[in-house]
Amino acid sequence: MYPVRAAKFRNTPFVILWTVFLVSLSVLAVTSLPAGAQESQGPESNLPVLSLRDCLEVALGDSPILMVSDEQRHIASQDVTGAWGQFLPTISLGYDWQKAERTDFDQNQYVSGPNLHILTREGIDLPYPTSIPAGQADETIITKYKGLNGQVRLNVFQGFAKFSRLSSAKNSLKAAEATRDYTRERVVEDVTSAYFNLLRFQRLLEVAVETRDQTQLELDRTETYFRLGSAAKSDVLQQRVQVENAKLDVVVADNTVKKAFADLAYNMNRPLAEGFTIDESILDTDYNVPNVDALYTEALANRLDLISSEHNLNARNKDVTTATSAAWPSFDVYLNHTRYENDSPFRFGSSKSASTTYGWSASWNVFDRLLTWTGRSQAKANARIAEYQLQQAKLNVQVEVRQLYNSLVEAREKAHVSRETIIQSEEELRLARERFRVGAGTTLDIILAQANLTNSKAQEVQAMCDFLITQTQMYRAVGRTNAWAGEQ
Repeated sequence: MYPVRAAKFRNTPFVILWTVFLVSLSVLAVTSLPAGAQESQGPESNLPVLSLRDCLEVALGDSPILMVSDEQRHIASQDVTGAWGQFLPTISLGYDWQKAERTDFDQNQYVSGPNLHILTREGIDLPYPTSIPAGQADETIITKYKGLNGQVRLNVFQGFAKFSRLSSAKNSLKAAEATRDYTRERVVEDVTSAYFNLLRFQRLLEVAVETRDQTQLELDRTETYFRLGSAAKSDVLQQRVQVENAKLDVVVADNTVKKAFADLAYNMNRPLAEGFTIDESILDTDYNVPNVDALYTEALANRLDLISSEHNLNARNKDVTTATSAAWPSFDVYLNHTRYENDSPFRFGSSKSASTTYGWSASWNVFDRLLTWTGRSQAKANARIAEYQLQQAKLNVQVEVRQLYNSLVEAREKAHVSRETIIQSEEELRLARERFRVGAGTTLDIILAQANLTNSKAQEVQAMCDFLITQTQMYRAVGRTNAWAGEQ
């Protein structure tokens, strides 16, 4: 029944003009709705706008993993200070004070007796006192002692151990600094990737909203054609299903945007951050891909984790010298001063005394039960492990750079293809609408053309964001410090 009516109406020029007029009115009614009447899927206009630089400043300001790296760098710097301290003398001061109480039990006691007169050869009469035993009693004696001593000792030679420890500590400090800077680059990479991902899903949301609006317009056109008898009811039902699917796509895209926002806030160390919007002007690129050989050379020269591994290797080589130093003799010089006061009746010598001694000492540990030999062997093994780790890290860098380079090329080509596909899909949609209007096509043709156009636009967004994220990873992989963050 419907095809017969459609054929009849399509042969009438007046009906065709009337149909075009009604469709135009329906399109104008939809597009002229006030902004408040349309469903808003984007962020609120009163929220603050954060650029990529703003997000990076927040993330780098109080990143826990950066704080850990700073503390590890601080520990390494204290090792350097301690290594310098080995060249300084050791100074020690001591003070002793003690009080003693001694009791002798059952001691014989005496009292003074009459004087005896002794006549010397010279005829002189000398009185001589005598004592008379007076029994036994306990006798207590209290004594005090205090002494002050100071010593200065300097190691002059210890088998070059002091120099090797200092060099090892300096290299460990440089390794810790490179590790801290590389950790900073990883934070920049994570935040930048999350930022571009949020832009990706916001653009995909815009594509979904645009597709929903377009399908609604197509539904209005199809219903108009149906009321005029130039379209079947099945065409209307198909278009209604398409509209509902487009609405569902908008809901899914909006939820994905919210998840991407949560990921960005987490990487900024603000998992419970209030809402904000981001600057979309950065979502642009010239799709420039450097030469892969130049990228290899740049990565091997500037990659911070490789620099850290190189300093670590130097530190382990110096540890071999430190472990060998025990096989050499040790030479020290010293100065010692002591002063004390002792009022004990049992002392030997003066109650006050002071002495100063100085000299040098040398020692050579001829046999230490193979400790030096085993320690040196372990230090050499650690140095070889550090060298192997550096070689493996260089291989990993080359593989990573090659993979990222391939991803950049792939994303660039996808972007070029998607641009051409968008132009083709727009033309296909226009032709499908025209064929349906004149009765030479079906609603399914329009639906397929709409789906192709939506996919083409989504692929362009995906390719651009994939390129930017991969470019961010490449900046970190080749050691381009502060490529996105700038100087802080």
